[in-house]
Amino acid sequence: MPESSSLSRGYKSALECLNRPQTGHARLEEIRRTGCKSDKSGVMEMRKWLEIIGYTMSDLRRLEIIHVAGTKGKGSTCTYVASILKEYGIPKVGLYTSPHLKNVRERIQIDGVPISEESFVRAFFKIWDKIAPGDRLDHNNRPGYFRYLTLMSFDVYLEEGVNVAVYEKGVGGENDSTNVIEEPVATGITGLGIDHERKLQMASDLRPSYFRFSEGDPAKKEQIAWHKSGIFKPGRPAFSVPQGSEAEHVLRHRAVEKGVPLTFVDSGLEFPGLNFPSTVHKQNATLAVTLADTFLCKHAKTQAIQSNRISEEALRGLKYAPLAGRCQLIKEWPMEWYLDGAHTEDSLSIVGRWFSKTVTSTSSLPRLLIFNHQSQRDGDALLKSLFYSLQDGNIRIQRAIFCTNKLYKNGPEKADFVNRNRNSVHSLEAQEHYGNLWHSLDESSEIAVVSTVKEAVSLVKETGNQGMQTLVTGSFHLVGALLYLLEPDV
Repeated sequence: MPESSSLSRGYKSALECLNRPQTGHARLEEIRRTGCKSDKSGVMEMRKWLEIIGYTMSDLRRLEIIHVAGTKGKGSTCTYVASILKEYGIPKVGLYTSPHLKNVRERIQIDGVPISEESFVRAFFKIWDKIAPGDRLDHNNRPGYFRYLTLMSFDVYLEEGVNVAVYEKGVGGENDSTNVIEEPVATGITGLGIDHERKLQMASDLRPSYFRFSEGDPAKKEQIAWHKSGIFKPGRPAFSVPQGSEAEHVLRHRAVEKGVPLTFVDSGLEFPGLNFPSTVHKQNATLAVTLADTFLCKHAKTQAIQSNRISEEALRGLKYAPLAGRCQLIKEWPMEWYLDGAHTEDSLSIVGRWFSKTVTSTSSLPRLLIFNHQSQRDGDALLKSLFYSLQDGNIRIQRAIFCTNKLYKNGPEKADFVNRNRNSVHSLEAQEHYGNLWHSLDESSEIAVVSTVKEAVSLVKETGNQGMQTLVTGSFHLVGALLYLLEPDV
């Protein structure tokens, strides 16, 4: 008898079931330690599961999809695209991104709104029933967390009849589960850097002959560029922000291999009335407008870019795009919260510059930091990148707080925040390490290590009542937990 027959069919039950197949921190660390390579199972298994739940690849081709990959800014780029299309009056615009901030339904949106709990439950159990034990698949061969949600997104968008769907790829590109998409309207590549690098390593005998490097950082970037450009599809236009020479070299070769017209977007476009936090954000906006323009030219017989000028609709789409957790400022006197889920070295450096630039007008207020990053292996470089960026902006952190992404010390975790891919919160080994590292960089900073985001927020509020500015960064999960504490209505 299928396991689902004994379950209640509510939202809470759906989340409990969804959380079961998460990989777990120990397994992820083993992958990182051994350098286990990404394989082709993601796309192959997605095709199998689509068939099992009743869809053919022809069904999937009914969706008009814009597919975006990259290391930095792919989520915000996707959000920009969807917002622009909405401003043009395109009805039923789907948006699939990850991770979520406060609730998992944020990942599957239509017209800028997360799907309802009812829609989530319907799609979840429709798929669950068809792959339950005793039916067609073994319990251990269920889709993992991300793949399950990707299947749900396809089901929801096909059922709802969306006119266009904007998809952010997951980890990788070539073998990512979203790469089951065969005929996108267009594909886009945001900035490339070192991210999830061990998952994207290639054996030396599999590296294409056009790779210029065999060792060192450039080689890693070439491999990452190769994987991200896996979303290129024959005959479908591809666009990229300007890249470093090694990444651009690979992208151009991959485009030729796949028969793809590749264009590097014009970074010289102007956006009257908009002030972006960095050049990278402006490049992402340019890419988003170009991707939206490709769809509009094909289906709406209009353009978002005319004579090298951005249309008013596109400008409004960029201005009003809901970019929660990305260079976000929340003022709640006497607190000012500066939030960004940056989790790469380059992104943390940008966040440091943004914070430095934004707080200068009220320089007398104390500055605090709440930081966490899941992998201590990567966290040192990230924390140093943030520190030196703040130092360059003449910003000193009076109190640095290091915590896990866990909401509360006692009581049940919010189901949307369950993350078995993180380490145990009991030892606080990584947080202690980060505290020692920050102290070595600035001995004058007061250091605090706590086990939960709730405790970190309490420490901030205890610092004083005359106003303070707190930067929260290093992890989208951390930022999401803090947003939930500040605005727990969702």
